[in-house]
Amino acid sequence: MFDGLGEPVTNTDPAHLPGPEPLVGKYVRLERLEEHHFPDLWTNIGAPEHAELWKWWPNGPFATPAEFNTNLNRLKSSSPDLAIYAVIPASGHASGLAAAVCTSPATHRVAELGLFFGPPLLRSRAGTEVVYLLANLMFKLNHRRLQWKTNALNLPSRKAAERYGFKFEGVMRQHQVDKGRNRDSAWYSILDCEWGVVGRAFEVWLEEGNFDEGGWQKKRLEEIREEIRLELV
Repeated sequence: MFDGLGEPVTNTDPAHLPGPEPLVGKYVRLERLEEHHFPDLWTNIGAPEHAELWKWWPNGPFATPAEFNTNLNRLKSSSPDLAIYAVIPASGHASGLAAAVCTSPATHRVAELGLFFGPPLLRSRAGTEVVYLLANLMFKLNHRRLQWKTNALNLPSRKAAERYGFKFEGVMRQHQVDKGRNRDSAWYSILDCEWGVVGRAFEVWLEEGNFDEGGWQKKRLEEIREEIRLELV
């Protein structure tokens, strides 16, 4: 009998935090962030020539490797619910960061994805695989929801979220103050019941057969996702 409340949640098992193990894909490896990654990260995301990468972040850029390293150490120890990885593409050099924040894993089972990519990862198969590997892990760890939030003015981030299969939910006005400026935050999410389609689309897109001899994709991720949905109708 309908009681006017939401549907009962039948899976009442808690979600879990990621372990220390690396995540290994075809094109990229994610290793839990350690100090030996810091020099490559300074080269690929921290050095002065990468200052534009920090435009939408609440801190940075940093003037020296020492300041950059201090920020990374602070980030590593900021929360026991944060799993942060160094992103290592085929070059073998850490070229970005990926993180999952787990919110109330014993009750609400919500996780949030965060990415910071240097030039070697932008618009690359490795960069897309990062999202797949981390999202797939969080759903395997029994999370109900994976969310993505970004500055509402950050159009590249918003387009990336939609490409990856996150659904737009709305804008939280005056959500934060970053670097002395107002930030409205746009929110996106993927639910556990949606991951079957979204995750399978990542897997098909990442297959070698989806790329021509020049390395260009034959089908976009959005196209593949829609084809899978139509097959299920």
